[in-house]
Amino acid sequence: MFESIVSPIWVTNILAWTFTLSFALAWVFANKSEHISRKIRIIAWFLFGIFWLLLTPRFAIVMRSPIETVLSLLAIPICFHAGYLLLTEQSLRLSLSNAIAVMGIVYLPFETIEPLGIFLINIVTQHVYLTILGTGFDVILTDGPVIGHKSGLLFSRVGHDYLTHIVLACTGIGTITIFLGLITSLSISLSRKAIACIVTTSLIYVLNILRNVFIAISFGEQWFQWFVPSVLLITGYDDPRLVSFFIADRVISQSLTVLVVGALLLISIRIVPEIIDLLEELLYLLTRKKYDLHYAFEPISPNR
Repeated sequence: MFESIVSPIWVTNILAWTFTLSFALAWVFANKSEHISRKIRIIAWFLFGIFWLLLTPRFAIVMRSPIETVLSLLAIPICFHAGYLLLTEQSLRLSLSNAIAVMGIVYLPFETIEPLGIFLINIVTQHVYLTILGTGFDVILTDGPVIGHKSGLLFSRVGHDYLTHIVLACTGIGTITIFLGLITSLSISLSRKAIACIVTTSLIYVLNILRNVFIAISFGEQWFQWFVPSVLLITGYDDPRLVSFFIADRVISQSLTVLVVGALLLISIRIVPEIIDLLEELLYLLTRKKYDLHYAFEPISPNR
């Protein structure tokens, strides 16, 4: 019924490349012409807001993901506010712009270049498959939506088969790029950047494999067939067997992901305390008040 308001994926992909390259261009111009750099960043932030505006219906209607929908809705005013502040406050620099440039440059090739995305999906699927076998559950590795592309995890039970597809969103690349962007945009030594990136990306990858294992087994074994009528009403699903998938993925896993990202952020701050400066920028965008978080993190940031 509401599918018509969901923007085609190619539209959001083009928009994503546009604001990513704009942020990157602004970074290049930062040391040459702050005036030009600022103008480009203003445009990029407004484009970033439009991107989330177009993407929100997809999270809400197609993916039926309440947490991603809420986060996307929150991102819209933050992006527009960032553009407005850059327009009105000449002293504001917003280093977060550089972080977003890195995030897009790392993530978008996997999103928009199909062979690259399939390569990553296949690697993650293999690791999830082997981990499930290691836990003692019977699972079959099968084709995904693309024939010959082994991204399906099939649990065959009496009377029904339960198939989970590993897609790009299941690879953890989104979360990985967030931390890569935050860390690599900092003005710190290359060795410190490398250590922080290796630690965070390794943790994210392993935890993401475990997340996929949990979702696939939960759906395949139908662990969470709770409140079926209520969940079907909320999600619009026709098949009651999808309730276990919804609870395992959209509710439990995505809620835990928010907590895990918070914990990883604390670990990153321990390695590179300069990330606190980016958090202060984000809080300023949210509240328009300046905060000094270095004091709050002093026990784990002795250099401050």
